[in-house]
Amino acid sequence: MISDLVLFQVIVLLFLGGAMLGLASRNGRFARPIIFIPPMIGSALAVLFSIDILTGKPLSWIVPNMVPFFNLEVFVDGVSAFFMLMIGIVSFAVSLYSIGYSREYQVTKRISVFGFLFNVFVVSMLLVVSSNNGFFFLVFWELMSLTSFFLVIYDHDKEENIKSGMTYLVMTHFGTAFIFVSFLLGYLQTGSLSFDSLRNSSPSFPFLIKNLMFVFAFVGFGTKAGIVPLHTWLPKAHPSAPSNISALMSAVMIKMGIYGLVRIVFDLAGFGATPDFAWWGMLMVVAGSASALIGVLYAIVERDIKRVLAYSSIENIGIILIGLGLSVIFASYHLASLSALALVASMFHTINHAFFKGLLFMGAGSVVYATHTKDMEKLGGLVRLMPWTSLLFLVGAISISGLPPFNGFVSEWLALQALLSSSQIPSTILQISIAFASLPLALTIGLAAGTFVRLFAMTFLSKARSKFSLNIREVSRNMIAGMAILASACALFGIVPSLGISLSSTAFHLPYQPSSPFDAVSLQNASGKSFANLSMPVVAMMLSGMALAVFGFIRVMSGKTTKTTYGTWDCGFGNLNERMEYTATSLSQPIRAVFKALFKSHNESDKELYVRTNPYLVKSIIFKSSTRNIFEENLYNPIVSSTILVLDKIRKIQTGKINSYLLYIMLTIILLLLFVRLSHA
Repeated sequence: MISDLVLFQVIVLLFLGGAMLGLASRNGRFARPIIFIPPMIGSALAVLFSIDILTGKPLSWIVPNMVPFFNLEVFVDGVSAFFMLMIGIVSFAVSLYSIGYSREYQVTKRISVFGFLFNVFVVSMLLVVSSNNGFFFLVFWELMSLTSFFLVIYDHDKEENIKSGMTYLVMTHFGTAFIFVSFLLGYLQTGSLSFDSLRNSSPSFPFLIKNLMFVFAFVGFGTKAGIVPLHTWLPKAHPSAPSNISALMSAVMIKMGIYGLVRIVFDLAGFGATPDFAWWGMLMVVAGSASALIGVLYAIVERDIKRVLAYSSIENIGIILIGLGLSVIFASYHLASLSALALVASMFHTINHAFFKGLLFMGAGSVVYATHTKDMEKLGGLVRLMPWTSLLFLVGAISISGLPPFNGFVSEWLALQALLSSSQIPSTILQISIAFASLPLALTIGLAAGTFVRLFAMTFLSKARSKFSLNIREVSRNMIAGMAILASACALFGIVPSLGISLSSTAFHLPYQPSSPFDAVSLQNASGKSFANLSMPVVAMMLSGMALAVFGFIRVMSGKTTKTTYGTWDCGFGNLNERMEYTATSLSQPIRAVFKALFKSHNESDKELYVRTNPYLVKSIIFKSSTRNIFEENLYNPIVSSTILVLDKIRKIQTGKINSYLLYIMLTIILLLLFVRLSHA
């Protein structure tokens, strides 16, 4: 039997081999299988490896002096294995999907470069979650960030993609700087960048150091996760990247930020079960609530289908953060069972989001692949032209909307139960704060359903609005199979929720196991009385019973009927067409009106009259509606302007004269000598 260490090495070598094969391949018939079959095998082995770790012992491996002064330390425990399992399942599905999807790059772009970057991107994420040393963690983190940057700008012929990539590059390095400071604070306390040293010594860190490590890590990892207001890169980078890369970025890469937060909070920063640490959790709950609400509000007014999904990722990261924050708060007050419930809800939603968001981005990629447009206003009628894509996209839409019987329903229900249990916290201020923070979550869940009703209806069910709709065909079998894998996972983790719950509990060593495969939770209060239960078979029977009851009522009440066909009332136009139906913009107009302070909507209309003197005889109306991003206008643009102003002032010292530069050097040396003299005085 192959040992875990050998299996881990084989997985890494498969991805590196796929990267090398990508560089060596040429744009030919067999280029795509050569590039994407190695990561498929590597991903499948990563799934087996992570399951073996979850059910067995952790893997620890040290390569001394891999680089001067630093050892390559690999440590894969249950937490790492949980995230590796998620990466493996999603990357397997995306690799299979990419065999068909990358056909369009076979002629227009160098597919060899794409294959190289794809393989390195996936293996860098696997190495991030298995690193046990701050130095190599940051090396692999940067490798992940840089390869994803080059993939974002892969279609570099479009200026918009270059701008999106640069925004992403700046924001990701901003986050990395904060992560580095967090690790540096730990190094100053232990003299080592090994995570083992931090684990062993962090309980004795000064309280100030623990707080600073958490704050810097929260900003750094939160930037990668896309929490508000550090989210500005996400709705730009995801739509610009190829859709298979968007699926990887949204489904698993942003979860690396969640992984980092979990490691820092529960493992490396010295979190203690005292009320002094409750503010860590409250900060995450507030940031999560804001991210969830703002993410879904911007998603529901977008016309670009990939941008809708990008904003939706911000929303779901918010839900994950709420669960994680509640877990910290409960643990601070020694409410162990509730802390376990909140952590299970957070991690279960983490893997659920990976499944349905990967599915949705691949579905959106199939739509763009077939129609060459991301604008919902130009789409419609795809349910007949692309039936398999429509069905699989519908599974993802139902899952992300939190509706039974799919996986999103269970994890969101668990999160709501954790919120409702906050009344057991012995702090009135925290109870009130969490109650107010829970209001945005309730609104978010309703708006999320509206967002994906709008997205699916406008894209697949409405009348076709463009002439190219006549030439649309279903995508290849590889692409359908890739989507079907994640759709099956959405159904499986919804119908049998014990799979995801057991994975989360096992990974974090939580005493929380469902009583049966179909039960999600059975909660009891302090007196032992059950107050919250969820059984998916019962839910399925209730839904089936309601459907049968409605059908029977209609059949009984209607009796025998005859079918008569009439012409639809069409206001005298004589023929109903696609120009008379609701558009994506019109469906979201009430939301724009209610939250106008957030969107700052700007509407323009241009009427063409039959008779200039008669305003009632309108020939045509052209209506345009646009929204503005208040975070860019009120936060980032002033920061950029101020930075440029300061740098312009500093640039004046660059005179171009050697004498000036020699003077600067001399002054610097004098100041350093004075510093050394004073420090030894």
